[in-house]
Amino acid sequence: MSGLSTMHAQSTTTQIRRQGTNAKLLAATRLEERAQARTRMVADAKSVTLKVVLAIAAVAALSAGGIYAWKTLTDPRWTGLDAIEVRGAHRLDPRAVASESGMVFGKGLMQVEPAKARSLLLTDPWILDVKVVRRWPHRVRLEVRERVPVARLSSERWISVDGTVLPRRGDAVLPLLSAKGFPRGIVPRGIATKSLSALEGMTGVGLKEFDQARMLAEGGLELSGEAGVPRILVRPEGWNRAMARWAALRTELGVNVSLFSEIDLRHGSCAGLRRVEGGV
Repeated sequence: MSGLSTMHAQSTTTQIRRQGTNAKLLAATRLEERAQARTRMVADAKSVTLKVVLAIAAVAALSAGGIYAWKTLTDPRWTGLDAIEVRGAHRLDPRAVASESGMVFGKGLMQVEPAKARSLLLTDPWILDVKVVRRWPHRVRLEVRERVPVARLSSERWISVDGTVLPRRGDAVLPLLSAKGFPRGIVPRGIATKSLSALEGMTGVGLKEFDQARMLAEGGLELSGEAGVPRILVRPEGWNRAMARWAALRTELGVNVSLFSEIDLRHGSCAGLRRVEGGV
């Protein structure tokens, strides 16, 4: 019995001593952790505060800079429009083009609306396309592409290759264009497109022998000109070869060319052309 009591007392004493030691260590550890946590919190708070202050300062600086820049860009004293440069105008009057753009001198360049100016300019039938470019601090450039007339519809109306009717501007050697044989006088788009394209090609190479052109219902193009020259019938898509054949045939016929009232170069080949072209 006494042995058992002794063992029990020793065991209890040892257990109590160990618990006390652990408690002090744990308490010290907790105190240290709390102190470290407080230190970290203070450091984090200072860091966050500094970041917030810096962020606010940066935003304020950017806002102030943006406001200053905006005021500068919109202030007519610094960026007021004082010149409109027009490029690519040949038949158009540059002053008229600048006026048609709707832009106002003295107005801040930032307030100029390129899309609106372009839209206004494209209402002019002579203007095929235009690019509006701001040139800081006081200038706008208008880069214009004019339509090119390929034929006359009357003494005061011309027409371009895309079918746009143009009011006459200046002088030009252009064939008078008409149509023949179309129901209700309406020319199908496909025939008109081919004929206008052929006339553009002829104008481009300086072909001035024919001063009248007529679109035909069957898709051909009738060309006529000076006295003593027969009417020439060609296919619009093959006008260049037809003109080469006509030049060869005219040389072959010589003065006898005036005996013909019409020469159809749309189909086959006459004896004179066969000889010129090396045929039988």
